[in-house]
Amino acid sequence: MTSPTQSDAVVGLDDSVDVLRRYWKLIAACAAAGLVLGALSLTQRTESYVSDSLVEVRPLISQGDSPILDAARQVNTETEQSIASSQRVVERALALAEASEQLGNDDLDAPEVTELASSISIDGERARTIQDEIEVTFEQNSLVLLIEASAADPERAQELAQAVAHAYLDFRVDAATGATNEARQRLLDREAELLTELDEIATQVEALEQDLVDSQELIDPEQPTIFREQVRPAELRSLELSEVSKRQNLAGIGSRLANIDAITINAGEILDDAEVPTSPSGIPAPVGPIAGLLLGLGLGTAIAFAQDRSDATVREPLKELPEIGSEILGFSPSRNHIAVTEGSEERVDEAYRRTQAGLLYKMDSGDRQIVLVTGTTEAESSDTAAIAAANLAVAAARVGRKTLLILADLRHPVVHQRFKVDNSRGLAEVINGKASLSDVSQEVPELMTMFIVPPGSDIAAPTRLLQSSNMGRLLDKARSGYDLIVVQAPTLTDYADAVVLGPLCDTAVLVVEPHQSRRADVESSLRQLRAVGLDVSGSIVADTVESRPVG
Repeated sequence: MTSPTQSDAVVGLDDSVDVLRRYWKLIAACAAAGLVLGALSLTQRTESYVSDSLVEVRPLISQGDSPILDAARQVNTETEQSIASSQRVVERALALAEASEQLGNDDLDAPEVTELASSISIDGERARTIQDEIEVTFEQNSLVLLIEASAADPERAQELAQAVAHAYLDFRVDAATGATNEARQRLLDREAELLTELDEIATQVEALEQDLVDSQELIDPEQPTIFREQVRPAELRSLELSEVSKRQNLAGIGSRLANIDAITINAGEILDDAEVPTSPSGIPAPVGPIAGLLLGLGLGTAIAFAQDRSDATVREPLKELPEIGSEILGFSPSRNHIAVTEGSEERVDEAYRRTQAGLLYKMDSGDRQIVLVTGTTEAESSDTAAIAAANLAVAAARVGRKTLLILADLRHPVVHQRFKVDNSRGLAEVINGKASLSDVSQEVPELMTMFIVPPGSDIAAPTRLLQSSNMGRLLDKARSGYDLIVVQAPTLTDYADAVVLGPLCDTAVLVVEPHQSRRADVESSLRQLRAVGLDVSGSIVADTVESRPVG
């Protein structure tokens, strides 16, 4: 027996080949148009040269007493990328390039070049235009900056890439030097303030101590060297404590200044100088016509399949279905009405009585008990197949058959809502071993012989669930408790779930919607089901004027 996956692939290939054969002229015309457009693109192609330089980015500040640095923590790659491609760096790069050219000196670090560059003013609009020609990235898992510059002239590309690398390092050094000098100046200013405050405290302490001397009293006039004990004023004690605190702060500032003096600023270095590119970058010239050809083929194929999908629906089911090998079991005059739950509608009731009678006769004669009902129209645009499965089960229950409706569409479950059954536990829970069939089977109040198994709530990975061996055991269990089991599955045009369930069932019924179901989809569905050994009893034609039995 052919596996579901194999049959699905074969059927899909046959359908695709048929579409390509019927629309080959359209596809060829689109491919030719794409080839011409690709060739024309060569006339608009402008050559561009790219040069690059590599810069090792280092932590800006290191100290002699801290030789081991966590570079990854001190260098923010996103920030450095933004700086290297910023307008200020580009302006500096353009100024360096002009200074180098004026002086005839290619050494961009030469003092005379950097001095002249600092006096050159660059137009902001020009710098913003050049920014578009600069691309800055970090090499993977490293602190190496790749600076790429593109230009129509190869020498200009090399000059720009090299200048941006130098300007970037200059910017980092200037920023770090400025920050360090600012920090040093703040400490020096604070040191001066503290020294002034200490001088003031010393003056106040001296005055208070002199007051103590002046206010001394003799204990015995005959002993002029012995004085009464004095209590030091609170103000004097406060000044002395303040002096100690300020001298501690002064010592701390001295230590911080020493640390700043020990700082070494190292912005990084250029690992690879930019070189003059020898060939233009970008896509090679032949790629244009080839890409145009492939694009035309793709577009033509897409149009062909879209045209096929829009023009190939079943329009005359009485004629077309027998031609493709599907017997018509009956007609349904309504796509959305479910008998019992939504009131009786004579046309619907009568149509499904006739349909189930013909189906049950075929099933009884073949000792069949489980019927798979699936559709041939996209599930997102139609619930007709699900409604048909429900009505088929209702019709069988009404004639006394103990019927179980298993809602196996785990992707777009809708019918359980119409029957107002509890969906907290259902088919998915039984397959997952969290419940038994009897736990989730719910009786339809209006029909004592009809029961429903809802989809359930644990419906992740629907195909994997339906492929589980527990699904087969569930159906085997159902055979012993019910006369008829109706398994409602997703449409075959969307998913392979019905093909997975096919070998577990005895027969199948297709639901065809005129002017919506594509003839190719009906043929494909029949082939897929028969490929897994499942007999197809026939089709139910939904929503048609000819609501009459066939036979």
